[in-house]
Amino acid sequence: MSVGLTGEDTENAGTLRRYGAGPGRYIEALSERLHSHDNNLADRYWSRHNVEDLLAERTRFFDDLLTEIWQKFIPEQAQRQLCLFAVGGYGRGEQFPHSDVDLLILAKKPSAWSTEIRAFLQCLYDLNLEIGHSVRRLSDCKKEAHQDITVATAMYERRYLVGSENLSGKLDKVLSANRLWPAAKFFRAKRDEQEARHRHFDNVEYGLEPNLKASPGGLRDLQTVIWVLQRQFGTSEPRDLEKIGALTTQERTWFLDGQRFLWWVRFGLHLLAGRKEDRLQFEYQRGLAERLGFADTGAKRGVERFMKMYYQHVLELREVNDVVMQYFEESILRGREKPTIEPINERFRIRNNYMEACHDKVFSDTPSSLLEIFVIMANRRDIAGVRAETIRMIRGHLHLIDDDFRRNPEVTSLFMDLLKAPYTLVSQLTRMRRYGVLGRYLPEYGEIIGQMQHDLFHIYTVDAHTMMVIRNMRRFHYRSSEELFPVACHCVRNIPKIELLYVAGLYHDIGKGRGGDHSELGATDVIKFCSQHGLTDDDTELVAWLVRQHLTMSSIAQRKDLYDPDVILEFATEVKSVRRLDYLYALTVADINATNPTLWNNWRATLLRQLYGETRKALRRGLESPLDKQATIRACKESATEKLLGYGVTEEQIRDVWQVPGNEFFLRHTPRQVAEMTRLMQQHDPHATPLVMLHVQKGQVSDEGATEISVYVADRQYLFASTVAALNQLGLSVYDANIHTSPSGLCLNTFIVLDEQGNVAGKRQSERDHLQDELTKILSQSNEFPNIAKRRLPRQLKQLPTATRVKITNHAGATASELNLIASDRPGLLASIGLLFAELGISVLNARITTLGERVEDVFTIQNEAGFPIASDEEIYLLENTIRQRLDRQLAVAR
Repeated sequence: MSVGLTGEDTENAGTLRRYGAGPGRYIEALSERLHSHDNNLADRYWSRHNVEDLLAERTRFFDDLLTEIWQKFIPEQAQRQLCLFAVGGYGRGEQFPHSDVDLLILAKKPSAWSTEIRAFLQCLYDLNLEIGHSVRRLSDCKKEAHQDITVATAMYERRYLVGSENLSGKLDKVLSANRLWPAAKFFRAKRDEQEARHRHFDNVEYGLEPNLKASPGGLRDLQTVIWVLQRQFGTSEPRDLEKIGALTTQERTWFLDGQRFLWWVRFGLHLLAGRKEDRLQFEYQRGLAERLGFADTGAKRGVERFMKMYYQHVLELREVNDVVMQYFEESILRGREKPTIEPINERFRIRNNYMEACHDKVFSDTPSSLLEIFVIMANRRDIAGVRAETIRMIRGHLHLIDDDFRRNPEVTSLFMDLLKAPYTLVSQLTRMRRYGVLGRYLPEYGEIIGQMQHDLFHIYTVDAHTMMVIRNMRRFHYRSSEELFPVACHCVRNIPKIELLYVAGLYHDIGKGRGGDHSELGATDVIKFCSQHGLTDDDTELVAWLVRQHLTMSSIAQRKDLYDPDVILEFATEVKSVRRLDYLYALTVADINATNPTLWNNWRATLLRQLYGETRKALRRGLESPLDKQATIRACKESATEKLLGYGVTEEQIRDVWQVPGNEFFLRHTPRQVAEMTRLMQQHDPHATPLVMLHVQKGQVSDEGATEISVYVADRQYLFASTVAALNQLGLSVYDANIHTSPSGLCLNTFIVLDEQGNVAGKRQSERDHLQDELTKILSQSNEFPNIAKRRLPRQLKQLPTATRVKITNHAGATASELNLIASDRPGLLASIGLLFAELGISVLNARITTLGERVEDVFTIQNEAGFPIASDEEIYLLENTIRQRLDRQLAVAR
C-alpha cells in the first residue's frame, strides 16, 4: 500500500507543518541524529571494529528511531489496532549503511488510520530512508503468504517493533500453521528459487564482479539455509544446528566465518559506494582492498589477495549450503521413503541415486578410496551426487592425502583412470575441487584456487577457468558442438590419448600468481606430474610442450600475417607434426572460450582455422618442401592475367594497375578476386573519387568470416586516419589493415572489419551497397576529417584503465619500423591513433588489431614521412612518449 502525505504534524500543541514541503525542526533533529550515528559507525568500521557489533547497533538505533516516530504519529487508540514489524534484512538484524528499511504494518482496518499511517511513512521518507513497506490485514497476510514464497519468507523472519501485541500474537498464530507452508513444500520452493538464481550466474561462484548477496556462495545462500532450518526445526542458531546434526563443527565455523566476512565486505561496500550496492565492482574491489589493509606484494597485488580471501570464503559457504540442502532433501523430502540401495563394492553403494560410503572407516582403511569414489561416478551416468554424510567423511580424511598418498601407484592409476573416464569428468573434478581433494592431491592446483586475475580479459578465477577449459574439451566430443567448433571436434576425434589433452588443460595456467612466466612454471610442474603418473617420455614431452606453448597459436593468429608462407613455415617447424597441431588447436580453442566468451568472435575463429589449415598443409607437404612465396605470387598473377585478358583488359593496363598493390595483394586473394578487383581499379580514376570494394570472407561455419573493405584512392594527408574514422562512424571495428602506397602516389588500403556485435558486416547485398556508398561519400570529402563517433565509455573500462605502453623496434634489414601499442580499449580508439599518427608524420603500412578484454595490443608497421624506418634514438623516444601521453590524456578525459 503506497501512501502520500495529506496530514499535518502538530509540534508541542502548536505549529503546523506539512512535511512534503520541506523538513521541519523535528525532521532536522532526527536527521542530525541519524547522520551522526552513521558517521560514528563508519569511523569505527574503518578502524576495524567488529562488524557484528556495528550491525547490531545500527539495528537497535533504527528500532528506537522507528518506535519514537511511530509513537509520535500513531495515537494511543490506533496503537491498539496497529502493529509495526521489521521484515526482510531489517527483520534479521542485518541493517547495513544503505540497506532498505523493510516494514510491515499490520492493521485491523487500514482505512481507519490511513492518515496517521501516511504521516508516519512520510516522516521516514523525509529522512531520505529507503523504505519498503506494506500495510496489510491478517487475512491479507495469510493470502499473500500462501500465494508468494518470497512474501511468506519475509513474514517468517518478521521482528515485532511496536504496537498491538495482541495483533502480533494473532499473526504468529496465522503464520505458524503447518498448512500454510509445510516444511517439505517450503524446502522445494526455496531449493527451486536457489537453483534458478544460481543458473542466472552460470552456477559459478567465481565471477569477475561477484554479487555479495545473490551470487552462488553469497549471503542469499546462507539465508536460504537459515530459512529452511527455521521452518523445519524452529531455530536458526548455528550451535543448535550442530546439535541436531544439520551442521558439523567445521561447517559451523565456515558458516560463521564466511557470514562475518561477507558482512564485513558488504558494510564497507555500502560506505564506499555511498548507496545500497551488492556488486563488488572493480573500483570497489581496489578501494576495499586498500582501505582494509591488503597491500601489494612482489608476486600479487593487494586486490588479488583480497579477492582470493573472498573466493575462499565463498567456496566454503557454497559447500555448507550444498551439504545442508542435501541433508534437508534426505531428511525432509525422502525421510519416509524406502531407500533403493545398489552395492558397488565393499566400500561404496548407491542410495537413491547418491553415492555413499558403506561404513565410517572406508577412507581410513583404504585411503585410495578418496579418489576411487570419483572414478566410479565418472564411469556411470545414473549417479546424481554424493550423500552429505559421505562428503563430510571425505573432508574429514583429507589429511590422508600426503606425499606417500600422491606417490602410491594405485592412487596415480586411479587419477589417470578418472581422466580417461567416459562420463561427467568435469563434474567429478569440480566435486574434487569443492571437497578439497583436488587441491590436496595436486598442491600446485591448490595454490590457484580463488586466484583472481584483476582484468576484463579473464572473467573467472584461475581454478574455475581451468575447469571450464576441460569442460570445453569434453564438449568437442559432442555432435552439438560440430557446427560451432568443427575443427576442434575433428582434432579431438583424431587425438590418440585424450587424457593428455586434459592434463595439459589442468596445468596450462597453474603457474599463475607466483611471478615469472606461468607457461614455463606450468611446464616444470606438469613434467613432475607426468613422471609421478607413469607417462612415457614421449607423452611427457608432448604435454610439457602444450603447456609451454599454449598461448603461441593464438598469438600468431592475431599478430602475424597468415598469408605469408614464411610465418606458416616457422610455426609448422615449431609444431613438427599434425598430431601435435591437433592437440594444440583443441587446447587453444578451449582456453579462449573459457577465458571470456566475448573473445571468441568470428574473426578470431577464422584466423585460428586458417592458421590450422595452412600449417596442416605445410606439415603434410613436408617441412623440407616449403611454399615459395614468389612462386605463389607468380602463379596468382598468371591465372589472374588469363582471366583479365578474357575481360578485354590489356597486359599494359594490367601492369599499370599492379604497380599499386604490394605482394600481399596476391597472397591474400584468389586469382579470381585479383582479376575482379584489378578490372574495377583499371576502370576507375582514383584521383576523382575513391573506389570502395567490399568482399565478405566466408568461414567454414555460417556465422564466421569477416568483411574485407579495400579502398583505391590517390594518397593524401590523414588518409589512414580518415578511413578508420569513417569506418568507426559506420559502426565498424577494424581487426586488420594492410596499407600500400605506390611510388606514383596511389593507394590500395585493405581493412578487415566486423560490426559492433563482432559479426560479419554486410551479409546482404543491400547492406554492402549501403556501406560502400556511405564510405565513398565520407572519403570523397577530401578537405574534411570525419568526426570520430562519440560513444559512451563502458563502466568496466573506466574502472580498469590500462596505462598506455608504446615500443618502437627496428629489425635488421627491415625497411620499416614496428610499433607495439598496449592501451585501454575505448570506442574510436583506432581512429584517434590514426589521427595522432598523421599529426606526427607517421605512415602506416600495416596494422594488426587485437582486443583482449579491457585492453588492446596492436602492432603497426610504420615509416616516417620520407619513407624510412624511425631510426634515431631521439626520434623513437619522442614518438613513444608523445603517443603514450596523448592517449592516456584522452582516456582520462573520457573517464
